[in-house]
Amino acid sequence: MPNAIAFFPWVSVDEVIDAGTVRLLPYRRGQHPGCRPEISQTDMDSVLAAYADHPHMPIARATVLELENWASGSEVTDHLDALFRARNAIAFSALSQRKLFSGSFHYCNYDAYTLVVQALQPGQAGSFAFTTRRRDGGTTHHWSSDEFAFHRPNHVDSRAVVSIDKQLLEATLRIDPTKSPGLYEALVEFCCANTDSPDIQEHVELVMMKSAFEWLLGIDQKADSFTKAIENAIGDMLPASELHGPLEDEWKKRRPHATRILDAWAREFCAVRGMSAHGKQRDSDRFVWPARAHLAFTSMLFPLIFKKRLAREGLFEIDSYDVERLRCIEDYLLHDPFSFDWKSDQTHPWTEIENAALISAKAHLFYPGSQ
Repeated sequence: MPNAIAFFPWVSVDEVIDAGTVRLLPYRRGQHPGCRPEISQTDMDSVLAAYADHPHMPIARATVLELENWASGSEVTDHLDALFRARNAIAFSALSQRKLFSGSFHYCNYDAYTLVVQALQPGQAGSFAFTTRRRDGGTTHHWSSDEFAFHRPNHVDSRAVVSIDKQLLEATLRIDPTKSPGLYEALVEFCCANTDSPDIQEHVELVMMKSAFEWLLGIDQKADSFTKAIENAIGDMLPASELHGPLEDEWKKRRPHATRILDAWAREFCAVRGMSAHGKQRDSDRFVWPARAHLAFTSMLFPLIFKKRLAREGLFEIDSYDVERLRCIEDYLLHDPFSFDWKSDQTHPWTEIENAALISAKAHLFYPGSQ
């Protein structure tokens, strides 16, 4: 592959971010990042002219990706794998800190962090080729920026900005896929289950999410294995006191032999995933939660367990806020997050739990000596 530029067309950054081996540079049409040693601003503008927010309206903002030993406009063949590993690490560090049921603030999805690595010839950057996959191989298309445009997907916010956990990004960049394949594959599966794409159905996301946990926890597909692994991962952090909430009795009714609410959820999640994977009726009324509630909960739980795993391996230091979120993780299970009346003056119950965790995490600032 010849010289190239790597960029995120659908998400922008306001200033340079340096994290481990990664550099994220702000792109502004006609202005930034300016001419680089191997590529001019004009050629960058020509390449990105093929990406549009609306018909005949090329994007004006984006993010350019560079690695420690690779810069925009340089020969890219030996760096492709590292660039796409970086993409997954960046996306995961963004997904790990998004807030659900709190409006659009801090929300993102995996497709917002779509990475394009585009080959170019200096002075002729307006012409390009791209390859699409086929079941019997692939096919290559040749276009120019003035006659073709990739449009921003409808499910990606037009105002999306890079918002990442920098410490987590630096830690995930240190994961060696050859030495810790489970960790890396878990990260990739999680990202792929969080695209928001209308082309990916919920039952497919459930299968991918369960697969992500299996890679992370090093387990097989059985419910007993998953339940035990979840208990081993965070059981030491859960309070011993009895939990109370709207769905308390429902969990106990559906899973009377479960040792606690988390155990009941883990077994139901496996059952929901099993129905999705094995062609069974997916609208069963024998579950406490609908599939989308399980997807929302796991999209929050998985990064927390991932961080705890990194901390155990000495790659990451989990902060007090995440510790408190893990301690109250069962509280989320006592509410159906999608049954909330948004017209009421109340705060969403999951947001209340998040706020309580934050207050507990910051308690030492207001009450010295508190834990």
